[in-house]
Amino acid sequence: MALPIAKIRDLSFKTSIYGIEERIVLDIGSCYIKCGLSGESRPRHFISMFLSEEALDDYLGLRPIHQQHFGHECNEFCNERASRTCRGANPLEYAELYELDMLGKDNRGRTEEQRMKILEERLSEYLYDVYFKHLLTDPKQRKVIVCESPLAPIALKQTIAKVLFEKLQAPSVSFTNSHLLALLTTGTTTGLVIDCGHLETSVLPIYASRPMTPFIRTTPRAGKFLSTHLKKLLQEKCPISLADNPTDLRIIPEGMLTSAFLETIKTRLLFASPLIISARDNIGEDEMNNNYRDLSTSTEVHVEVWLEEEQARGILAIPGWIRERATECLFNGDEDAQSVTDTILEAVLKSPSDLRRPLLSSMLLIGGTAQLPNFQNRLVQEIKRSLQTNPRWKRLAGLAEAIRFLDDLTDEDRASLSSAVGFAGGRSGSSNMMELEPPSEPATTTNTRDKDRKGSKEKKVYQSSGKVFMPNCRSWIGGSLIGALKASGPEILRENFNGTVPDWTTAGFLTSPTTPAHDTAASTSVVASALAISY
Repeated sequence: MALPIAKIRDLSFKTSIYGIEERIVLDIGSCYIKCGLSGESRPRHFISMFLSEEALDDYLGLRPIHQQHFGHECNEFCNERASRTCRGANPLEYAELYELDMLGKDNRGRTEEQRMKILEERLSEYLYDVYFKHLLTDPKQRKVIVCESPLAPIALKQTIAKVLFEKLQAPSVSFTNSHLLALLTTGTTTGLVIDCGHLETSVLPIYASRPMTPFIRTTPRAGKFLSTHLKKLLQEKCPISLADNPTDLRIIPEGMLTSAFLETIKTRLLFASPLIISARDNIGEDEMNNNYRDLSTSTEVHVEVWLEEEQARGILAIPGWIRERATECLFNGDEDAQSVTDTILEAVLKSPSDLRRPLLSSMLLIGGTAQLPNFQNRLVQEIKRSLQTNPRWKRLAGLAEAIRFLDDLTDEDRASLSSAVGFAGGRSGSSNMMELEPPSEPATTTNTRDKDRKGSKEKKVYQSSGKVFMPNCRSWIGGSLIGALKASGPEILRENFNGTVPDWTTAGFLTSPTTPAHDTAASTSVVASALAISY
């Protein structure tokens, strides 16, 4: 029986002849876990922090609550994972896997010990599904590479290592800088990596594969901040009308604006519109919103929703100016949370003066929030405008012409593409697209075009690869690269794990009794040197 096309494409994931040489690559974020095997060009699975299928069935009353979780008796923390307490008032609400502040009590009154136990139980469930449901592999046979943020809480790293070693019996775990991994996917070792994720936006300069961690800068203006701002705009500016009575307008219910609902609106409807200076400078927020409403050319979108109290269908009208201007909160800063633009320029200003131009000319944007349409182009506009108008960045004003992102084609690349034969807009394109038989050409013209065709093949060497990888996958793909090259950061063996993990904030790294410290330090440079040789 012939296999369908979808099944044939799934067979493209092949294992090596060595069987267990591929490593497990994990990118554990606060809202998504990306997993797969090293040597592959994309993650095999994206696991979101929604309820599991079993917990969803429990909520719908389709099956009783499980009393066994991951081979042990279910306790109060496991029950909480499938209850309203863990996921807020709405049981289908997002539950962030972790927060940046892992110490002390949270806003629900849970102690630090309780929070760590809940984190451990949830990680156990998710990683168990990764191995036995998604990747279908034995955790005892494969080494693990974990993509980590430089400012990730140490308690989070220790919990990840504890679950992998004690519950899954992984042979070894390597924590590697996610910013560095993302940069290595571009074939360069120097650049300014901007990670615009869910909890925060972090900017890290990297020179010659050495992350300059003391110069890292962060801001809370990221995906979660955008969701909060979007929620406020929807409550104040977007009325709901009954489908049967369009004139009956009412305020959107608080319970409808869950994190999952806001995430859907954010990913499907929002985009970053070009900068309009006259509509934003030196005015209040209400006046700025009025200006955006008057100047917007985007289409209003109607979203069908269900009203619980009325037990009827409703229509939520989202104006076009909210779709294109909700992201303004990421570019407008204040004393409590500076803008993404100021965070980037501050990281560059803190760097050594001779590295500022190479960093600004080699920027890389990664993270889920960075996937908003036109976000990167808008960021370039904001950076250039800040360099020209803000006296705080006066010392960087001369570098405005050097600003470039690594995945943007240069002018030379565009010229090569436009003149190459076989590309859209090239010389081989006919003026009449419907002409099946073009007129005959003289012999001299044919010979000239043959020479041009040969020349175009020789000149097809571009300074930028373009947008090959998605921003939210770049760190994982970098981990896949170093896993395929059998290189990684400091490696923790299961037999040497004592509850602590290596971190740049600690005095030293974990080393085996027979391995000198300088060998461990040298292993961190293997990542860069191996990839540099391959390119």
